[in-house]
Amino acid sequence: MNTGEESAILLLLETLNGTKWIVLGVVLLILEVVTGTTYILWPAAAALLVGLVAFILPIPWTMQLLLFFIISFALLVVGHKYVRPKLNREGPSDINDRAQSMIGMRVKAIADFETGLGRVQVGDTQWRAAIAEGTAKAGQELRVLSVKGTTLQVEAV
Repeated sequence: MNTGEESAILLLLETLNGTKWIVLGVVLLILEVVTGTTYILWPAAAALLVGLVAFILPIPWTMQLLLFFIISFALLVVGHKYVRPKLNREGPSDINDRAQSMIGMRVKAIADFETGLGRVQVGDTQWRAAIAEGTAKAGQELRVLSVKGTTLQVEAV
């Protein structure tokens, strides 16, 4: 680097204040929303905290940077150990798995079931269905118990 670039970086660091830290924190929060990783959340929170501290206490830029790195590291360790497992506790979502989201849903038989097999109406789509016990008549309401391949396992309601 030449001395012009070095002095520009030094000038930027020397003029660090609460407003710049708050702006950095908000920008990092926006990046976190876009990525959804939770890893950018911790430096964003640290920048916001350093911004608040810089508004209250007149600390030099070197201490502001040190405080930012310490808080970021501490929040990253704590967040990774305690927060992330709680966020992923429910397991994978079935929001994009239509078949799994139908479990428990009430459906109507389109025609009489023969030998335990038939078809049901789910919204605007027809599905193959199997009933374990008994039989079902056309128009009868059934409940989806599970999905095996493209066949809904149903029971009478």
